[in-house]
Amino acid sequence: MDTIREFDSVWKKFMVMCRAKLMEKSKQCVLSCAAAEMSVQDAASMWFDSYDACGQWLKRLEKDEPQAAKKVRTILQEIKLEEVPAKKGFPELGVIGIAAGGAAAGAGVGAWILHLGTWGTLLSAAIPAVALYPAMKGYQKNEKEKAEKEGITKYLEQLSLIREEIEGALNCSACYVSSQTK
Repeated sequence: MDTIREFDSVWKKFMVMCRAKLMEKSKQCVLSCAAAEMSVQDAASMWFDSYDACGQWLKRLEKDEPQAAKKVRTILQEIKLEEVPAKKGFPELGVIGIAAGGAAAGAGVGAWILHLGTWGTLLSAAIPAVALYPAMKGYQKNEKEKAEKEGITKYLEQLSLIREEIEGALNCSACYVSSQTK
């Protein structure tokens, strides 16, 4: 059971690295399945680096339980992710449309209700547009960041299946070793 406890510890480090790599990639480009897979595989390289805690754990496992280590190594080398559907963000035309709608409403209020002159009507149109556009851009940016975080979380959730597969391989080898010692 120490093997599984040690695995839990290094798995947490691996997950932190995966999250960091996915966040870094999402800042560079849209996080497609291929980009996410490359990022996770890049993070998985730490399992094969003998200077990293994950690599050291795998190296010890190879000494203690070579069959389990071989299975774990294979699982880590063959990490595949499924596509996470991209959430649609707030469109740019929507931002412009809302600002234009605010301008039209302001102009209507200025011209009809307040009976303002030309400059008053122009100002009553410009003020809502100038106020709404940055507010809607902020909303659009928040929606985009929220969608990115959700995508990253869904890719990380897929890694829990890999974890379970590795734990299964470790449990199988633990059962095999305990039956050998009896």
